[in-house]
Amino acid sequence: MTDLLLDVPQRVLPFFLLVAAGVTLARLRLFDARMSAGLSTYVYWIGFPALLLHSLSRVGAPDRALALGLAAYGACALLVVVLMAAIGGALQWTREERAGGSLSASLGNSAFLGLPIAAAVLGPEAARLSAGAVAVDFVVVAAVGVGLLGWAGGRSTWRSLMQALRNPIVLAAMTGSAMALLGLSLPGVLDRAVGAAAASGSPVALVALGVALGLTGLPTAGVPCEPTEEPPPPIPRWTPIIVAAVGKLLVMPLLVWFATGLVDAALPFRLGATLLAATPTAVNVFIQTKAYSVFERGGARIVALTTAVSCISLSMIAILLEQYAGA
Repeated sequence: MTDLLLDVPQRVLPFFLLVAAGVTLARLRLFDARMSAGLSTYVYWIGFPALLLHSLSRVGAPDRALALGLAAYGACALLVVVLMAAIGGALQWTREERAGGSLSASLGNSAFLGLPIAAAVLGPEAARLSAGAVAVDFVVVAAVGVGLLGWAGGRSTWRSLMQALRNPIVLAAMTGSAMALLGLSLPGVLDRAVGAAAASGSPVALVALGVALGLTGLPTAGVPCEPTEEPPPPIPRWTPIIVAAVGKLLVMPLLVWFATGLVDAALPFRLGATLLAATPTAVNVFIQTKAYSVFERGGARIVALTTAVSCISLSMIAILLEQYAGA
């Protein structure tokens, strides 16, 4: 148990170091807002799409039992979206807060953090079966969340959803999933190029997140802003941030645990899917909110907050799941 308590924080620590590097670069004024936007653009168009295409194309086709488990996982994520939107409406949040909070509470760091921890704690079979949850996250949940961001930005709901399906990250996830179902693979040279780009996606995104956090509150370098320049994003309220964090770290894993039990999913999948559901908000949420200029500071703070809290919460959930598997 002591090893497990140390394992999760050790896996989360590199995330903080990369974010801290970005904060330091911003505070030293080595990176400005334009450079931060450049990093985010790279991740949005190349880094994350390559990562999802490279990883999801290797998942394989699910059998009937696994398909039911994945459907239950996806239904739970969408229920969290609905709950967040309802809470936001009751508390009179803005459109940006409802959309950003819904995406932040439902889309977790399942690929970069969840799967390695699932393999280390629950075994390779749990990690293999629950890998399909990553496809659900980035095909279904990300598409709905990106559609909400478009709606919050002033587009119609239908147009936002259609545009979400053309989002490069969602499109790459859909392509990788289709390749897995059809048993297709990339040619050798192209696969190595995509793999090289995939390796850069998460680290660059974390540095970009740190730069965005580090730039918060810094005055603009050089001359004052021209009147024609867009004002900086508003400083987010803490209520949507805290509610989204609770939804992601507590509500989501509880729903997945009970839902996968109701459909009688295989125990390794149930354990792995619950662990993935308990992961902190994906750094992709920050990339998407920044790309759409909707709730970007709020998205950055939710990613940072849930990642910090997950050092404790994810460790405790991993211990409980390991003990349940061994009972």
